[in-house]
Amino acid sequence: MSTRKTDLIDAALAGIGRTAERSMRMNQSAAARLGINATDMQVLQLLQSGPRTSGELAKLTGLTTASMTGLIDRLEKAGFVTRVRDLTDRRRVLVHLDDARARADIAPLYGPLLGTWRRALSAYTVEELTVITDFLARVEQGFDKELGPQAN
Repeated sequence: MSTRKTDLIDAALAGIGRTAERSMRMNQSAAARLGINATDMQVLQLLQSGPRTSGELAKLTGLTTASMTGLIDRLEKAGFVTRVRDLTDRRRVLVHLDDARARADIAPLYGPLLGTWRRALSAYTVEELTVITDFLARVEQGFDKELGPQAN
């Protein structure tokens, strides 16, 4: 492997690390602006992909189920989530993100950043975007492999 390629790989890996750190800081900042904590924000982000049980959320965040119950109580009281009985299994309760509240209060916090990313991506060709999306998919696969069954 050429020195230039090795240097570019090292630069890309360093960039991923800096991006992860900035993402964490962005989430902490957004949480503070919403009057919630970073773990609450993490749960709201997990719920963007669809409803989950409190047990699933506890497993994904590393919290105990008792702690997750308290967290969901806080988010429900603040109007960010609702609890709904699962229609297919009435014993299960699913936690749903309140889409209207998310659009009104959360989306504006991330909108400028997403706009910046969209403008940056618009500068690339279709071929370059294909490489970028392939790379990001491989990064996700690496995370999923390392995280195992709890990845999703």
